[in-house]
Amino acid sequence: MTSRFPLLLCVFFISSHLSAQNLTSHHYSTEADIGHTPCWDTISIFTSKHPYEIGLILPSWQPVIADEYVAVVEGTVHYRPGDGSECSHVSHEDLPFNHYTHDMCVDIVPDATADGRYTNLLPYLVTIHPDGKKDTALQSAVGIEWECGIGAANRLNPCVKLNNAGKSCGGCTAGHEAKDIIWEWPTTGDWVHAEGLYVWDRGHPPANAEIHPARLMATRRNLPAKIKAQDGTDKYATRMDIYANGDGGAMNNEGNNGPNPFAKHVKMSSKDYQFSYLVNLSKPSATATLKILIEKHKGDNFPSDEIVSASADGTVTVSIPWQSMKVADDRVYGRTIYAYWNEGNGTADTIDEYKVDLTKLYFKKMSELGDMAEMRVFANVGNDWIFMNDFFGKGGKILTRGMGETFKKRWNLSNAFTLYVPRGRTFRVFMSGWEADGVDFLMGKLLDPAAVCDKKTKRFFKKSFFNIRNMLLRGCEDDELGEMSAVYRYPIGIDPVLFTLAPMSGVSGDPCPFSKYPLKNRYFLSYTVKLVNH
Repeated sequence: MTSRFPLLLCVFFISSHLSAQNLTSHHYSTEADIGHTPCWDTISIFTSKHPYEIGLILPSWQPVIADEYVAVVEGTVHYRPGDGSECSHVSHEDLPFNHYTHDMCVDIVPDATADGRYTNLLPYLVTIHPDGKKDTALQSAVGIEWECGIGAANRLNPCVKLNNAGKSCGGCTAGHEAKDIIWEWPTTGDWVHAEGLYVWDRGHPPANAEIHPARLMATRRNLPAKIKAQDGTDKYATRMDIYANGDGGAMNNEGNNGPNPFAKHVKMSSKDYQFSYLVNLSKPSATATLKILIEKHKGDNFPSDEIVSASADGTVTVSIPWQSMKVADDRVYGRTIYAYWNEGNGTADTIDEYKVDLTKLYFKKMSELGDMAEMRVFANVGNDWIFMNDFFGKGGKILTRGMGETFKKRWNLSNAFTLYVPRGRTFRVFMSGWEADGVDFLMGKLLDPAAVCDKKTKRFFKKSFFNIRNMLLRGCEDDELGEMSAVYRYPIGIDPVLFTLAPMSGVSGDPCPFSKYPLKNRYFLSYTVKLVNH
């Protein structure tokens, strides 16, 4: 019998080589269609026929380089400085045929380097107009998408039991339990090092290039933390949240959610993960030294220690020895590194401490006609995120009871956040979500991304999307609630200041009858902001 060792060694070498390569030029979005042809079908409505094209999801995501290529990007989180919008969020709509849960999405503006290793991930987007003319523009940011692992309530979904109990089924929230802070997700002002599968998003031409799913996301927070140092004193510290997990979602995972013939294995052990960053708190004196504390979060089952070094100029280097310690691919790394200067309160910066209390949530319109609304609502204050449904479940169920299935429009909130804001920086208060309709009840009804354009594929699509019971009678697409967002900076009064926030723009695009409506002022969040250390 011939030995397979040389073949395995070759595969390992190719995989490692691909993982280490940096792009030397920009790609073009037209590459996403190479080898793929349109797949047209028609739907009959009374006596008329309407054509539609499903070739854009066969597959939805096409590797730009190869499945083994691990893209690396470093840069700052994109957002609108005026109000903090157009930033990280959970998508209100995702194709159910390749998702268990909705994606957490964030755009990264890549750092410029001499070799272009991060900016070269930005492709040229080619728009072809009906008259044949082309417009070409460079993509402005690298999208990062990763299934959120929470919020799925439909019965055919393998995540439903855990999710309805407020627990994560994986994705980018492994270990989450009801009422926990979601600590992993970036927000305004953060710097991110992310790694993962580099793909074309073919479902939205011209195809954008994105990292989808990520396998590691390290977020240096814009806002520091306040910690108890090793000498027992309180210190302000730069907070670096690091999360790594091979479970990217329905199409990229380790089989943790049961049999899935379409899932691709994620070789987390193909490499060690290493990056460096600068602390963003100023040094108290020339002689101050940098100290490190490490916190392990729920869901972390990584069996080895990370290697952390700190230099006098405030550079911290982190190495996670996945390959060298032969750690299994299905392990999860979830830790926070706090870096602080050993003198005074940890920094020469002026730090303002704020308390933010969410007090009321009012749904003016709930998009349901005589039926209960299935609300899914996420909030972000400062560094941290929460899933509002976690706080209003009944009988151990947060998605099929409480806010997850309700006629109720007014909700009293009691969520409190303490923020530490260096003078001159800002923090965000944000909320968004959706009301789950027909599409959400199909989440996890998976379609082979390599399916060919034949009668079987067209029948699958038609019986799912153009089904009166599954879609029309359940409201078709999920109803977007709209995003509300505001940023705050010093000074804010020492007495609590009451704010009310609501979506200011946007239109629901649901094709169902009577489902197109403006999002402005559809729901309202009330909260107070108070400067504590006056």
